[in-house]
Amino acid sequence: MESPVSSTIKLSALCIAIASAFSSPVIAEENTSHFDEVVVWGTKVSSNTESIIADDMSLKQADHMSDLLREIPGVDVGGTHSVNQRITIRGLSETDLDIRLDGASQHANMFHHIGNLTLNPDILKSADIQVGNNSVTQNGLGGSVLFETKDAKDLLRYDERFGARVYGGYATNASQQGSLTVYGLLSDNVDAMLYSHYMSRDDFKDGDGNETFGSEGDVYNILGKIGFEPSDLHRFELAYDLYRDSGDYSPRPDMSGGANESLSNDILIPTDYDRDTVTASYELRGDTHQGDVTLYNTQTEIKRDETVMAPRWPSNRLSKNTANNQNFGVNAKFQSDYRLMSFDNVATYGFDYMDKSSSSYYGSSKFMDESAISTALFVEDQFYFTQAFSITAGVRFDDYQRKAETGNDDFDDVTWSIATQWDVTQDWTLFASTRSLFKGPELMETFIAYQDAAYLADDIKAETGQNTQGGVRFDKRIDDHFVGANLTVFQTNIDDYIAEEYQRASQSYLIYNLGDVEIKGFEASLSYGYEMFNSKLSYARSDTKNKDTGGAVAGGNGRSIDMGDSITLTLDYQSEALETIFGWNSMFVKDEDNVFDGQPIKEGYDVHNLYAQWVPSTVDGLSVTFGVDNVFDEQYTSHASRSGTARGFTLDDFEPGRNYKLSAAYQF
Repeated sequence: MESPVSSTIKLSALCIAIASAFSSPVIAEENTSHFDEVVVWGTKVSSNTESIIADDMSLKQADHMSDLLREIPGVDVGGTHSVNQRITIRGLSETDLDIRLDGASQHANMFHHIGNLTLNPDILKSADIQVGNNSVTQNGLGGSVLFETKDAKDLLRYDERFGARVYGGYATNASQQGSLTVYGLLSDNVDAMLYSHYMSRDDFKDGDGNETFGSEGDVYNILGKIGFEPSDLHRFELAYDLYRDSGDYSPRPDMSGGANESLSNDILIPTDYDRDTVTASYELRGDTHQGDVTLYNTQTEIKRDETVMAPRWPSNRLSKNTANNQNFGVNAKFQSDYRLMSFDNVATYGFDYMDKSSSSYYGSSKFMDESAISTALFVEDQFYFTQAFSITAGVRFDDYQRKAETGNDDFDDVTWSIATQWDVTQDWTLFASTRSLFKGPELMETFIAYQDAAYLADDIKAETGQNTQGGVRFDKRIDDHFVGANLTVFQTNIDDYIAEEYQRASQSYLIYNLGDVEIKGFEASLSYGYEMFNSKLSYARSDTKNKDTGGAVAGGNGRSIDMGDSITLTLDYQSEALETIFGWNSMFVKDEDNVFDGQPIKEGYDVHNLYAQWVPSTVDGLSVTFGVDNVFDEQYTSHASRSGTARGFTLDDFEPGRNYKLSAAYQF
């Protein structure tokens, strides 16, 4: 039970932010827009499937990764529970993607009822998304998501040497959050930041007004950074990121509250989901040579007291159980500009090394201990035939050494990529790329007691394939008008797709090569801006099929990985007179009927959000944001979330219904 003191702190977070704002007003300088003066706290989101960058995502008041990423064509985020955020790109899940936080790999295969992503969207500076794997500089079958957190240099304004920011937010359905950030220059070349964030989640109501079950808990995040810049050319940084998620949670967080109650009555499991990340990095900022090196260690741990599940669960699970996943690695990526035979070139080169290990304990006994070492070397060169036309070619070597309960295996491959870009005019650009793919078999799920009954097929092969895509980009500015457009058409072939199947006769799990998989489709976006008005319309489509059967392809939960067609519209207007930014976002997702026989379709949905952010010129550093998510109380499930039926129960992980959000931030 929550203490009265803790409850008071959480309920007062918003009041603190607002009160602090009005305690020391500062008049903005004359002849300068107050919108330009306020520090944008939100996340800058960029993608190769859009024509423009979203510069300020603070308007979203993000408390879940879906608030930031779901509008990106080709990207979806499933899971409504705090421990179940899952990013998908073109239907490929997080284990098929290269996801990094400040250079540290977030790769894991923790538990099929829980996601691998333990990130706080509030502190993110940027999210760079590559939809599709188009370069040898990245791994993963489906693309990459590179998250970067803020540091002191990002937050200091004007000629400040020190600063602070206080933030509080309240959502009616159903969360409260607050943060405090202090930052500054310890000397002319040393900067530091300390960020602390706290969120309390309650059981939310879905679009039909049904209260979910087993999502009430607390999340807090502490991030400390110190940076050293001996000159403008070099930067060294040391960071520690602590993330804690704790609560009495439903046994299956990827399913709806109703499904959990039906399957396990009202039993909740005391759960802790923790992450600790330490990074040491170096950045080179030369005119002709740039790059960075990151040394990291990420440890993720799940602890669940499953003694409460008696007699519903097997006796071997009725204990305080723990799973650990650790990634230790170093990666380097550099870029050099040079001339060859009077032609301009840009060379990108580097390496990626990661030693990942996972172990689980049931009670005090170690149940499983696995590890894998992946090593990669890559180089690519962009050759400019003219200033407008270039060809990029690259090669990569991967070695993957797997030491698992199912056996020791070594997989390696040489992959390649080639791409071209032609700036036909100042406004029009044509682009195309093709990239061969490679991925070895995953380690077993860390938090599950089936490793002793799981088997790799004797003839198991690594997944390989080819991603090919191309398109056109248009950007045009005429006086106060801006028009941007992007069209990307793609086809991804994955050979020897790896799947898992339960063998009833032997009561075991077989991990084997299912066959070949094809994913094809397109992403299109159109942007228009005039003076203070901006708009963006996007359409994404991907179709997946098993090339041997012509039917659907199953994900980890047994459902089709197809995401369905999605259409997104965003409108916003910046009023100088009212000192307010107004916005509207709509997302329409069509039914997805490429499912397995006997399973229900993934039902489409139509969701609308609105928001307004007030930035008064009379109080420098203050912003107050109001929003309504799911304005019309739509009952829906993301196609990237759990859906379908089991034992006669609906499993759909329904998204929250109408949710009013209010937050305030003051930077001083």
